[in-house]
Amino acid sequence: MRKTYTWLIILMLIATGLFADITITGDARVRPRMDIKDYGDYGNTTSDIYYLYRARLLLSADIGDGYFFKTRLGHNGVAYWTGKFGTGSTPSGASIASAGRGTVDFMELYFGHKGATFGWSAGLIPVAHNPLVDLHFYPGAPLDLPWVIFSNNAAHGFDLNYKIAGNKLDLKILVDNNAGKVIDDVVDSLDITTKDQYTIDATYPIALAGIKVIPQLLMTIADEGDAAPLTYGATVGLPKLAGFGATAYLGMINQTVTDAGAYNGWITRVKLVGKIGPGKLTAWYDMAQTTPDITDAVSDNFNYLWLSYTYTLHKSDQGSVSIAPTYRLLSHKRDDSSTTLSDGVDYTRAKLEITTQITFK
Repeated sequence: MRKTYTWLIILMLIATGLFADITITGDARVRPRMDIKDYGDYGNTTSDIYYLYRARLLLSADIGDGYFFKTRLGHNGVAYWTGKFGTGSTPSGASIASAGRGTVDFMELYFGHKGATFGWSAGLIPVAHNPLVDLHFYPGAPLDLPWVIFSNNAAHGFDLNYKIAGNKLDLKILVDNNAGKVIDDVVDSLDITTKDQYTIDATYPIALAGIKVIPQLLMTIADEGDAAPLTYGATVGLPKLAGFGATAYLGMINQTVTDAGAYNGWITRVKLVGKIGPGKLTAWYDMAQTTPDITDAVSDNFNYLWLSYTYTLHKSDQGSVSIAPTYRLLSHKRDDSSTTLSDGVDYTRAKLEITTQITFK
């Protein structure tokens, strides 16, 4: 009888609309890939064919007056990928490799308020990918989407935005670590004070001669002796080229803390997106360089090419299914006048893949 009453209460709540407005959307992918790594004359060349898979669920709750909660469920792995076919955690030591299963994690988890002029959110917040974020957080390997691959487009922190002159000033305060602590040593009087590390990410879109420009500043505030890079640059929406939407990115980085290894560098990207035949072509080319400040004799040079063609197999009000052949080529070369480059640093990596995706809403 008690169970019957429980179900009656639940049905009454649903009928009277007392539940929050909850929306669930998501996507899933399967990606066969050929992965080729070539270290030239100083290392091996390897090729591997494997199959990646992933799934993500986005749950959004609107409780009224602009207040919301959002979370994204997925696997806390490389770019959300659950793993490769035939790998993963197994239920027991007696299980075969193909019995492996992936885990589900909170990849985003935040709540906040969205107003006409001011908005805020807090928690594990989304941080959109662009080359400046790649360079700031991964200066040693800034190409091939490191922010997407290793940070999954999210970080712990706070997001504040305020509309000024019709555009949104966005300020994110990201908590890189909580290592700060005060130790009051009453015995030996060896007091220790360390600081937490934060990164400030600020953007504000402007229009210059009809061209949209989004300046961006990333600044890390770190403990004494730790790396505290400063990255600045912009995203520029260029005029269309032969029917293709064009975007350019340019960023510069400086890290002046000598104890952490001072360096400087830059990154640039030109991206084209347009319709060809029944599908959409996406192409971009990246260049980046990082150089230690102690000498100009050594610099790491990176180049990256992305070509993909997306064709939609099915589309409806409930979702879509698409297939996207993609070619990705990364190269890394170290210019060092003091060595013969015999340490195997130089390499190229090519990925040929076909991504099949289903989205639902």
